[in-house]
Amino acid sequence: MKYLLSDNDLYIHYSSLNILYWSIVDIVDSAIMNSEVAMQLGSDYHKFLKNDLYKLAKLEIESFQELFYNFNYPNIKKESVSEFIQELTSIFDEYIDTPEFHFGLESLRQILKEANKKNSLLFRMDGKEPVLINNFLEFYLRAIYLFNNSNHIFDNEATISKMLAKYKIIDEGKEIKNYAFVDSQGDLFVQASDVFVGLMGKFTNYINTNSRDKIISDFNSLSEKQLKNIDSLINLLDKSHKKNIGFLHWIDAYEEQAKINLICEIRRNHT
Repeated sequence: MKYLLSDNDLYIHYSSLNILYWSIVDIVDSAIMNSEVAMQLGSDYHKFLKNDLYKLAKLEIESFQELFYNFNYPNIKKESVSEFIQELTSIFDEYIDTPEFHFGLESLRQILKEANKKNSLLFRMDGKEPVLINNFLEFYLRAIYLFNNSNHIFDNEATISKMLAKYKIIDEGKEIKNYAFVDSQGDLFVQASDVFVGLMGKFTNYINTNSRDKIISDFNSLSEKQLKNIDSLINLLDKSHKKNIGFLHWIDAYEEQAKINLICEIRRNHT
C-alpha cells in the first residue's frame, strides 16, 4: 500500500541552514552597525551584500578558510580587526570590477572601511575558541515558542535537552511545556521525519553545489518517474508553505533560494 504525504492532510515543518552563509553573515551585520548610512538602507540591501559575500566565499573557499583560521574568526582580537579587514577586502580585488560583483563588493568594501576606522567589528571578539557555531539550540527554541500551541516531539539530543531544561519559556504568564525528547527507534513518526530530513538534506546540498545551468541540464535529463517524485516534493513544500509560512524555515543566500524558484519554474513550464 502506498501512503503519500501529498495525498493526506499532513504538512512538513523544518529548518534548513546553510552553514557557510550562516558563518559569514556576521561580517556584513557587524560592518553595517558601524555605518549610519548602511543601516538606513534596509534589510533587502543588507541581504544583497550578504549574498555577494557568500558567492565570493564559495568561489574563494580556501582563501576564506585560511583567513578565518589565521584570525581565529569569529573571535578576532581587537588589535587584529584592521588587518582582518585588509586581508578580507584583498580577496575582493579579482572580482570587484566585474558586473556581477561590482556594486555589492564595492559597497561592502566602503562599509568595512568605516568599521576599520572605528577598529571595530561587533561580532564576538576576544573570545577563546575559534567556534563558528556553538550549537543549534535556537532552532529548537524557535519551534517551541513560535508554535506554542503545538506539541513538539524531538529526536533524542542529550546536549540540547540539558540546555533547554535551563530555560523557562513564558507566554502570557504561563510556562510553556510543549516538547519532549524520544528515542527514534521506538517512534515511527520520528523515523519518518528522519527519512524526510535525509531527503531534504540531499536536495539542499544539490542546490548549493550546482549552478543554475547545471540544474536546468539535469532536469532536462530526468526520467518521468524522477520528475513525478520532484513534483511531489515541490507540491508538498508549496502545500505546507500555504498552510503556514512559518513551517518552512530556510536560512540561505538569495543565490541558493533562487534555485528553488528556478526548479519550480522548470516544472511549471513542463506540466
